[in-house]
Amino acid sequence: MNNKRYNMYITIQLMNAILLIHKREMFEITSLIIMCCFELTIIGKFISILWRILFDNQLSIILFKLEKIHKMLIWLNSIGSIKTKINWYLIVGIIVYMILNIITPALLYWMSSTSKMLKIMIIQLRVLTTSAFFEYILLILYIQQMMYVINDNILERKSCLSTLRDMFMEILECLNHVNRSIYGMPVIVVFITGNIGDIIILIYGDLIFPEDSTNDSYHIVLAVIELLLKIVNLIVLYGIGHFTEQEINRISLVLHQLYVIERNPRIKRQIKFFILRRLHEHYRFEVYGICRINLRQLLILSNKVLCAYLIIQVQFKLNKN
Repeated sequence: MNNKRYNMYITIQLMNAILLIHKREMFEITSLIIMCCFELTIIGKFISILWRILFDNQLSIILFKLEKIHKMLIWLNSIGSIKTKINWYLIVGIIVYMILNIITPALLYWMSSTSKMLKIMIIQLRVLTTSAFFEYILLILYIQQMMYVINDNILERKSCLSTLRDMFMEILECLNHVNRSIYGMPVIVVFITGNIGDIIILIYGDLIFPEDSTNDSYHIVLAVIELLLKIVNLIVLYGIGHFTEQEINRISLVLHQLYVIERNPRIKRQIKFFILRRLHEHYRFEVYGICRINLRQLLILSNKVLCAYLIIQVQFKLNKN
């Protein structure tokens, strides 16, 4: 009962904040779009947290399988590639980037005119969703690097082909499970749709029509930084999905090169069967089976967001006239 009252309180506070910012009629299309974006960003954060708690055991199983494969690669002396690819610059960059994603919106929300309890609640939700975002990104990067190591070892023939093939298929199964169930809904609702909603709110509510109490250079600088972080988050998400998809599909080229130089008929037969299987199972990096993530889809998404922004501007001009 208390949770229902608290959720109702948050909804009322958000609606009042939007009405104070825009000072327009509630049923105008522009105001409804902004309100939907605001509600989506809050509801999406709750969904992300609950979804993460619900699938925590399954994620633990996936991490155990990946750790087992990692140890097997170490036993095969094949893990050196991962150590050369991941360096201190990447680690420091991820830490700084994560801190910026937490501190910047915290300062921005703290300067708003909403109640103190609502500010603290939004900041806590932001910290949890940011942690979930980076957890997902690092997990996909880890899987991508393991695929990179396996592809290189297949080409260099450092280990038995059947062993590497089994590890490849098991990692691929773990990745599919992560994208379809464990992180499928949070990626769509929070990491993609939520970021787009935040971008629209920042452009319309903080940069174009800022509130009188926050219309200063300090607030504008924070809003611009927050806007750039949201855009970079989308680029990072779609970029990692794009390169992971390429790395997984690169095995077809690696197997073809190995097939050309291999002289053992038995191994050539194994390579041929594996090539045929991969040709019929071209991998697509998709979350929840409905949303494909690569740079081409990011370009399409950017065009849609631009069209939505132009529609908002046209509606504003028509309402003004």
